[in-house]
Amino acid sequence: MLRTSLRRQLLLWVVLPLFPLLIINGWLARESARSAADQAFDRTLQASARSIAERVGVLDGELTVDIPRAALEMFDPHFQDRVFYRIAFVGGRELSGNAALPLPSPLPAAFDTAFYDVRYRDAAVRVAAYVFPLYYGGSNRLIAVQVGETTLSRQALAGALFRASLLQQLWLTAVAALFVAIGIRHVLQPVRALGQALDEHAADPALRLSPDTVQQELKPLVHALNHALEQLQQQLAVRQRFIADAAHQLRTPLTLLKTQAQFAASQGDEAIRLRALMALEGSTDQLIRLAGQLLALSRVEPGGHPAAWQALDLARLVRDVSGDFVLEAMTRDIDLGYEGEQSLWLHGDPLMLREMLGNLIDNALRYTPAGGVVTVSLARDESGSCLCVADSGPGIALAQRRHVFERFNRGDRVDGAGCGLGLAIVEEIAKRHGATVGVETAAEGGAALKIRF
Repeated sequence: MLRTSLRRQLLLWVVLPLFPLLIINGWLARESARSAADQAFDRTLQASARSIAERVGVLDGELTVDIPRAALEMFDPHFQDRVFYRIAFVGGRELSGNAALPLPSPLPAAFDTAFYDVRYRDAAVRVAAYVFPLYYGGSNRLIAVQVGETTLSRQALAGALFRASLLQQLWLTAVAALFVAIGIRHVLQPVRALGQALDEHAADPALRLSPDTVQQELKPLVHALNHALEQLQQQLAVRQRFIADAAHQLRTPLTLLKTQAQFAASQGDEAIRLRALMALEGSTDQLIRLAGQLLALSRVEPGGHPAAWQALDLARLVRDVSGDFVLEAMTRDIDLGYEGEQSLWLHGDPLMLREMLGNLIDNALRYTPAGGVVTVSLARDESGSCLCVADSGPGIALAQRRHVFERFNRGDRVDGAGCGLGLAIVEEIAKRHGATVGVETAAEGGAALKIRF
């Protein structure tokens, strides 16, 4: 069913329910036709019975019964229906007619007519029984006049009425289905227009669909498509920027690696060759770090790797990451420490936050000379939480502070191991967490980078 076209599904859901309704309506039409036929023929039966009753009387003390010929000839002769009649005292003797014609139960009141169906002489017979009082023999006596007719004519009339009604309903259903099909085609026109627009601009990630061209129920779909197209455009932009940055930044170190390898291979002096190989190893490490930073930057940019949000203890995460850099700090003769909150919970991506904090500490260690201090602190106040990494290095000049978060900005005093992407990664991760990042002067005289959540 899911592979069926939307138009066909709508037609099925709209038209198919009409068939059980048509069956029910057909049954009702048949009952209505039968009732209409009964009413028409019952009036004839009643008129015949009353016409006969009017000719029953008493003359010179004797009961007289004069059956008018018209009373029994007013029925439709086309289907050769048989007509029966009976005149009798209620609860007494027969006066005239077919003696075995049964009376209704219960009997109607005086001057009333009862209609009922019986089997008489192996045929279905519809009977009208009319009861009236007659003064005879010194008292009022009730007389019942019964007139019955076989049901061929009324069945034929009921069938004709039913067929006419059913044919009319079938035509109306067919016309309704046609108009429904036309209406569904018209209603689905905006959907076809959306599909056509997507086909014509399939290679354009900047395409945006207008929600004003579709019905209210389709507007969420258009908004979802626009959001998906926007995400796609962001992802393509991230990849294009990554490719451009990688091509630009890798060209120089790769050329340097080739030059150093050629130089080392051309040297006959073992000591010079060893120094060249050591320089080659250092350049390789720098290239590996640059590739890692490029990949990290592509993951944290909007449209890159989706964040795995969860509740986490930022204080514990900061202590863990700081502990990972203790050995490196000792190697550089730098005092690395943590101070502040023992527990501070927030909602974030632990991998991104580790990457952010790692870049901040690594950057501080690279700028801090031997014998210096790097302090990682975490504080909480009324405005939120603040993560700070301060060092006793040379600091960042006021004129340079607005440029330090630019990609590949390495400042004026960076050693050869830096690639200028660490703080750009820090800023992207802070943005993903709704935080701001700024540069201030540390109490130790160096730079203090603060992330405010």
